[in-house]
Amino acid sequence: MTPEALLHWEAHFAAGSGFRRPDAREIGLLARAVPPGPDARALDVGCGLGGYAAALAGLGFRTLAVDATDSAVAATRDRYEGLEPLLEARRLDFEDAAEVAARLPPRSFDLVTTRLVLPFLADRRGAVERVRGLLSPGGTWVVTTPLTDRLPEERRRIGLTPADVGALVDGWQRGHWYDLQPGDLRCFVLRG
Repeated sequence: MTPEALLHWEAHFAAGSGFRRPDAREIGLLARAVPPGPDARALDVGCGLGGYAAALAGLGFRTLAVDATDSAVAATRDRYEGLEPLLEARRLDFEDAAEVAARLPPRSFDLVTTRLVLPFLADRRGAVERVRGLLSPGGTWVVTTPLTDRLPEERRRIGLTPADVGALVDGWQRGHWYDLQPGDLRCFVLRG
């Protein structure tokens, strides 16, 4: 992450600003798509203020929430300290391949989630490969994102283009998608 972007996100989360919080319907759809097994481990990349990571822990996943900003990690720890040891938060820049390789064991997560994160990553293809390397055999990646064709022109930078979606879904053994609401965020459930 560039120093400028890091400063922006540090200030954003330090002010208590987040994004759209997951609601009961979203979590219910996730639970049906990816029910946790015994001792299932989840990684929530770009956890922000921790609401989605807390929901994963609430479903029974032993969840590691990571974010590149200290303010997001501190907010997640403060808001959800009662969920420990099911929920742990750490600072980690997922765009730094060397840091990810050094700090996260390969093939150790049954579920990786990136909710409202992927369009903000500079190297999306690299992120896809890092996720593949972190998933246990048969693991699942859930990507929740806006799509550019559903956004007004001035907000399209926060969505995935059709080409981005093609690159995202390429090479997975199985997958499906669902919308949270018609014309709303799309959730890709990728297995492989």
